Amino acid sequence: MHDQVPTPDPDRARIEAELIERIYKVAISPHAYDDFMEKWADYVEKALDDLTALKKEVELEETVPLDTLSRHFDMGFRLLEELGRSDPSGERSGTGHGSAGASVLVDRSGQIVWYNGAASRYFDLRRLSRIDELPFWDRSREELTKLIARLETETDPTCGQTVLRIHSPPADKTLFMLTQRVENGDGEALIILNQVIASWHEAVGTMLSASFGLSTAEVQIAQCLIEGANVAEIAKRRSSAVSTVRTQIKTLLSKTGVSSQTDLIRLLMSLNEAAGSLRDPQSHVRRGQTFRFRQRDDRLVPFHRFGPPKGRPFIMFHGMLDGCDLNDATVDLLHEYDVCLHAPERPFFGSAAGVKGEVKDAPNLVARDVEDLLDHLGLEAVGLVGHMAGAVYAFAAAAHLGARVRSITSVSGGVPIRSIEQFATMSPRQRLVAYTAKYTPKLLPFLLRAGIRQLDFGGEENFMRSLYETSPTDLEILSDGETARIIAAGYQFSIAQGHRAFEIDSYQVVRDWSERVDQSQVPVTLIHGRHDPVVSIASVEEFAARLGQRARLIVEEETGQLLLYRTPETVVATLAASA
Repeated sequence: MHDQVPTPDPDRARIEAELIERIYKVAISPHAYDDFMEKWADYVEKALDDLTALKKEVELEETVPLDTLSRHFDMGFRLLEELGRSDPSGERSGTGHGSAGASVLVDRSGQIVWYNGAASRYFDLRRLSRIDELPFWDRSREELTKLIARLETETDPTCGQTVLRIHSPPADKTLFMLTQRVENGDGEALIILNQVIASWHEAVGTMLSASFGLSTAEVQIAQCLIEGANVAEIAKRRSSAVSTVRTQIKTLLSKTGVSSQTDLIRLLMSLNEAAGSLRDPQSHVRRGQTFRFRQRDDRLVPFHRFGPPKGRPFIMFHGMLDGCDLNDATVDLLHEYDVCLHAPERPFFGSAAGVKGEVKDAPNLVARDVEDLLDHLGLEAVGLVGHMAGAVYAFAAAAHLGARVRSITSVSGGVPIRSIEQFATMSPRQRLVAYTAKYTPKLLPFLLRAGIRQLDFGGEENFMRSLYETSPTDLEILSDGETARIIAAGYQFSIAQGHRAFEIDSYQVVRDWSERVDQSQVPVTLIHGRHDPVVSIASVEEFAARLGQRARLIVEEETGQLLLYRTPETVVATLAASA
């Protein structure tokens, strides 16, 4: 007898076909993200319904049947990477969070202490790379060497602004990097190099023609130069010979009166105001002070301080999407209650350098960073605060630091996931990401990368509302302009270096991390909103019961996940009482 061929499921085949179409559509159009997520939810929900065993065993991985979908997700991810992270208006320089430009931070010894994902791709960077290893043009290398030498004595923050030319072997193109002197909070002078990605403003062409008598062809050459094209690329774009383009560039130098192509680029970018939006990588924090300290493996780790410097000390662990910033009411309360919060940026978030290691070991690596931070600050013992997904890192740090930890306070914190029923209470968007992270982790990068593209194209409000659509109390607090700004800035903080930070946290929060909890016995306070759309109050009550006498549960009856912004006095007063 022949084996019986399974009967195809026409409904599932239809959903799969529609999903594949949307995978490619969202790669081209960031505004199609919500539509894609709805179709992915349809597919996942049906797959989970078909797997009754899944409801009994939460530890299964890769159990959702993917058939040919993995290939399409992989292709979609590669397409998103090829498209890069550009702003739809075309008017933003690549100088900060969420941009497509490469950014590199250099100390006075010439060591690269931080770089973003774009820089890694352009220059094949690795941890502890040095700036002198990069393929700068000779004159630019000399200029950078001088700038670094001047860090020892120069104090004027505008002194280090110049344009450097550097070749990217992987991209086989010349990039232009604008330099700026910055300081960490401990007075160490650094140089940040930001790739200039300038859109061409037609007014610049008019000014060049009127001021220097440039022809139309010469203006077009200038436009190509400011967009970063090299001679060969310009020749290809214009269907001209390379020798012709070289002659036209020489004419540009003569007419504008500059002595080199580097000076010409500097002039063009000045006219185009490409450098107008330079900012420090930590600009999402407004009322806190920003510092950096050197970790034992020589990474430069950023952290922020809120409240009186000599106040009762706490280390605060940010979550997956919330960033480190606090609203004005919270900062005022910290001063009133004499509480000082130190909030380190975790690896791959904001401007914090990434660190090698297994994803599962990320909490241990963060705990080691915190140990070094305590030594740097001269603190013998502190309280720990875990905000949202930061809770798992707070418990991991307590396990590592032992007697140096007085207490743990979990604010809207996650809890160990011990059953699939805990997913069921989440809001639809949060649940979908959790399911993907748990059961089809290989597909998670595409979801995250596509979400980043939505944010890059001004989709913060849609992204925000999709997370809190089932929580009216959270939507209400988001109507406050300050809170909405902090949350939106937190999104950009999380994706500043791409999807890696979110990918690591997604792995952590969908697993049972009870073992980390059991490795310390310090008192635990759980502050949670009754209407939290991500971690149900029932899950927190069960967690508190398992902790027994070491736990205290405070339930905010009229709040959701955003209780830190809605009822900050509860949080700050609790910290002061635990110090």
